[in-house]
This record gives sequence, C-alpha cells and structure tokens, in this order.
Amino acid sequence: MRLDPIQRAIDEDLVRVLYAQDPIAFFTHWFSIAVLVAIYWPAVPSPPLFVACFGFYAAANCGSLALWICNRRYPRLASPRGWIVLHAVRGMLLYSAPGLAIWFAFQSPQADLPLLHTVMLVTLAGGVFMSNGFDLLNFSTAIPFLLFPSIVMHFGTHTFDRTILAIVLAFFFCAINVYAMSYRKLFRQVVQARVDQQYLAESLAEQKHVAEEASLAKTRFFAAASHDLRQPLHAIGLLAASLNDTAATPVQHAKTAEHIVYNVEALNQLFNQVLDLARLESGVTQVIRLHFRLAELFERVGSQYRPQAAAKGLALRIAPTAMIVHDDPVLLERVLSNLLSNAVRYTEEGAIWLGVRRAGQAWGGYIEVRDSGIGIPAGEHEQIFEEFYQVANPQRDARQGHGLGLPTVKRLVELLGGELQLRSAPGRGSVFRFPVQAGEAGGIVASLNETAAGGPSTQGRRVLCIDDEPSILEGLASLLARWGCSVRGARDEAAALAVLAQGFVPDAVLCDYQLANHRTGAQALSAVRNALARAGHEGVVTLLITGDMASAELTALALQGIPVLHKPVTPARLRRTLEMLWQQAELDRGRAAAPVSGQRSAPMSGPVTDPALPPASALREANADDEV
Repeated sequence: MRLDPIQRAIDEDLVRVLYAQDPIAFFTHWFSIAVLVAIYWPAVPSPPLFVACFGFYAAANCGSLALWICNRRYPRLASPRGWIVLHAVRGMLLYSAPGLAIWFAFQSPQADLPLLHTVMLVTLAGGVFMSNGFDLLNFSTAIPFLLFPSIVMHFGTHTFDRTILAIVLAFFFCAINVYAMSYRKLFRQVVQARVDQQYLAESLAEQKHVAEEASLAKTRFFAAASHDLRQPLHAIGLLAASLNDTAATPVQHAKTAEHIVYNVEALNQLFNQVLDLARLESGVTQVIRLHFRLAELFERVGSQYRPQAAAKGLALRIAPTAMIVHDDPVLLERVLSNLLSNAVRYTEEGAIWLGVRRAGQAWGGYIEVRDSGIGIPAGEHEQIFEEFYQVANPQRDARQGHGLGLPTVKRLVELLGGELQLRSAPGRGSVFRFPVQAGEAGGIVASLNETAAGGPSTQGRRVLCIDDEPSILEGLASLLARWGCSVRGARDEAAALAVLAQGFVPDAVLCDYQLANHRTGAQALSAVRNALARAGHEGVVTLLITGDMASAELTALALQGIPVLHKPVTPARLRRTLEMLWQQAELDRGRAAAPVSGQRSAPMSGPVTDPALPPASALREANADDEV
C-alpha cells in the first residue's frame, strides 16, 4: 500500500542528487576532453573521425549543462521519473564518446596510449559510481558504454599483458556493479526511513488534530449538556423549596407540583437521549432485521404524532403503501419518531408528509419525511447533526428540544446501513430521506400492531433472577410476583446452579452483567444453559441486564444477537421484552415441530427465522418509550 509513495519519494530524491552534481561533471568532462586531446595531439589517427568523436563529446557535455539548467528553472516540466530517464539518456550519450575513443589509442603508434586512455576511463567510471550509482537506470546506461569498448579492444590484441588488463577491467566492471547494488539498497533504506518519519510526523499531527477536535467537541458537548441538565435541576430545587411556604394556597402547591413533574419529565427525557447516543457510540445497539409491512409502522408513528400535529393546526399525511421491508422495525420507528417530532416542533402551519418512494428501485426505496416548517440554511446542514445544536433556538428553550434527535437519527440510519439525506432551505421546509430494503411477504411472522398483551402471558411463568445486589433481587421478585410469576433469586452463579439442582426449571433467566467474584452474567448464563441442557431442558429464555455501555464482551454479545437490556429498565420494558422473547421461543418450537407433523413450515428468510435470534423489539433500549 505504501510502495508508490516511497518510490515517488525515492524518485524525487534521485532527481535532486543526480542533477546536483551535473555542474561539477560538466567541468570534469571538459578536463577529460582536454587531457585526451593533448595525449593524441602529437599523432592524431584518422583526423576526421577524431574531430567527429570529440566534437560529439563536447556537444553532449554542453547538452548535459543545458538539461541541468532546464531542470533548475522548470522542475515541473516533467515528472520525477521523466527527469531520471532524461538524465540516463544524457549519460549514455556523454559517456559513449570517451568509451568509444579507446579505438584511437589502439590505432596510434604510441604503445602506452591504450594504458593511459584506460586509466582515464577508470577514473571516469569512479565518478559515475559516485554520482549515478544509486540509480540503476543511470548507472547501467553509463558504465557499459564507458568500459565495454576498452575490455573488448584489450582482449582483441591477444597479448598477455593486455589480456590481463582486460580481465582486471572486467573484474572492476563486475565489482563496481556489486557495490552499486549495495549503494542503491542503502540509498533506498535511507529514503524509506525518511518517508517513514514523515508519515509518522503527519500521522501524529493528524492524530493530534483529531484529539484536539474530539476534546473541543467533548467540551462543547458537556457544556451544552451541563446547561440543559442544570436548568431543570435548578427549577426543581427552587420549586421544591417553595413547597415549604406555609402561606401558599393548595392551588399554588398543586401548580408548583405540576411544574416539578414537568421538569422531572424534561430531565428524564434528556437523560434518556444522552444514554441513547452513548449506546450508539459504544456499539452495543443491536440490529435485528425482520420482514414487516411498512404501513403498520407508519400507522404506529402516525397515531403517536397526529394529536400533537392537530393541536398546532397541522395536517399529518401518511401516504398509503403496500411495501414490505426487511429492516429493524424498532430502530426504524425510533428514526421516524425523531423526524416527525422535529417536523411538528418546527412547523407552524401547513402539513407534514410521511411516505415511501420506490422510484422503480427493485432493491427497495426511500422513506421520506417532509414538512413546511422554518427550513434549515445551507450553511447549517452539517451542523444540525452535531449534539445539542439547534436551528432558531439561541436561547436554548428546552420546549424546543435539546438538539439530540437528529444526531441520534443520523447514527441510527448509518447503523441500519443507509445514509440520511437532507434537502432544505429557509422558509421552504425540509425533506429527510433514507433507504430501506424490500422484504418478502413470506417472511412476516407477526403484525407490528399486535400488542404485547396478546402474546404469551406472564401468569404461572417460572423465572430465575441472578443479581449480587439484594435490593434488586427483592425488587425483581416483588414485581414478577405481581405479574403472577414464580420467582427464585440467586446471588451468583453457584447459587443459581444450586436452585436448578433442587428441581426448579425456569421459563426465563434474568441476570445482571457484573456479578461478584469477577464473574460476568454471560458466564453465569452459559453455565445455567449448560446445566439445563444436560437435564433435557433447552430453549429457555435468557436476558442480560447491565448498566455497562462500552464493554467489549457486551459488543460481542450484541453482534451474536443475545438479548441485552440497559439500566434503568422500566417494568413496562421488562415485561414487554419477556413476553416477546417467550413469543419468539414458541414460534421457534412450532417451526421445529412442523416438519414432523407433516405441516408445511413458514418460509424462512433472514435473522427473523433463526431460532438463535430473539425478536427485535425485545433487544434494545431503543424501545424505551414503549408501554404495555
């Protein structure tokens, strides 16, 4: 993945190093031309060829200088690799002239000229090694043209001393190539180390920036949360103090109590919204997809917000649809509830529209919520998805919400695998839309509008409760007993197994997550299930209850579809969860028995028909507002 950036960095460094030495090479080659001409001048063999050869040498040297000037003045004229190739062509032309000029030494009557010329070539080869050895292309296009003609000419004389010299030159050629390979490897390592340091510095700078942004966001979040939490607490404190006023009339006391209840409800709503965001951020919110009729979900959320819309004189229109979707109905209901709540809050006249647009998409369609409200300026389209940010509420009036609805909606839509889209302008209303997947009619197992009371009754059910807090055990036992359940309590895993050993076979096991002796509820439930399985009792409903938000094990349990409720758990939520789990368990047993009795089983598609997965509405804190 990092090969290309490193290679580019190597190329950029090669260009700088190669061209940095060209001015010195220019004067070196002029010195070489002067020395060679002086050596051959007393008896020039083949004058026309000599003039042509050394004229070409001088022209190539001047062209090398021109290329250097061009690189300095117009560095963006070519890519780094392009400049390297041009420098290699320059080297091939420049070093071929002195290399081929060895022929003149063997044509001269002076016996020592081949040796002198060879010494000059070896000197130039040393310069090539120093200046071009770290680049394979430049080195391999210069050294062969410089040394091969000399090696061939010395071997061709068939004399002992020249043959030895040719062998030495060949060995020198091989050695200089080996050293050049090491030179290139070292150069690459140096550049790679520099690039690694640069990446590390950039990464640290980026992480520092992210940390600073997160710190600022956390500061803004806590500042806004502190303000919105302090407001109702301050009001409650003042109102509670006023109850001690003996001069106040019963009517005033009743009014004060009403205000206290209102502020407590506002505080509870804000607290639940913050917990919702915390659960989404921690990754413990589970997605359980079911096949269901979208019209039923529309009717559920519509019936909830029609009275509020009517109180403001708004029309809440829900487009009829026969579409069946495959999605999480609980999380989807949470999304629509937040969007409709915002639409009602920020619309003073006109209408609100909820519907789905297929737009010819075979895979599904888009759910849209439209309103004719105040609209959102284009510059605030990103900001509205930040926690506690609100349009047109600089006074932070709690009656207009707390600015947590849309951040929750965005995270829920992303959790469901979609993207929340927004079209809005001031005075022209807003349109929120997100995708949903089409489902299958054969995959529907129940209607969303069936009440929990219509499911299996709690009367006569046997429940085993595991919790190391005596007050919680006592509270659960009292609550479940009022529902008609037979309850046994256990402080830890060993006590729970002892209850089972006494012959108590539970229909459900409720277990706290954090137990004494560094044990977890997941371990306790596993031990209980194993004990029940050995006794021939399988399919017992299990439920974890925890106040933990960020445990890695909880995240793993959520991915496995194991039911988890997060504290605080209301009695209505607990009862609804248990009844839905029992309902799912009975459906699973019915499907397992259907093939045996010769009946045709219902079509199974997706997680809804997997016996290991409980129903969606039994698994999340997202149903915090559901009442039985």
